[in-house]
Amino acid sequence: MTHDSTEKRDRAEAVVLQGKQQLKQAALDFGMQFASSLRQEIETLMRQLQESLTQGDEIRIEQYSIDFQIKLDELNQQMHQHNTFDS
Repeated sequence: MTHDSTEKRDRAEAVVLQGKQQLKQAALDFGMQFASSLRQEIETLMRQLQESLTQGDEIRIEQYSIDFQIKLDELNQQMHQHNTFDS
């Protein structure tokens, strides 16, 4: 395994952890129904990313990491907008 692939794996594992924490926080703050379709997309991408990590599929690790981060950013935006409207 090259240094670059190790870094990609480490970043992917970190983003999975971040995603789990973010989903948990969204559920605690806004309830389980908040952004439910987006949450499902995130959970699916998280599973795909974890499977790719297990299989060592570097191409899919990179793609799922990017897709996963985009969806997490969308969730962050929705959480922020919800907080802004409640203020």
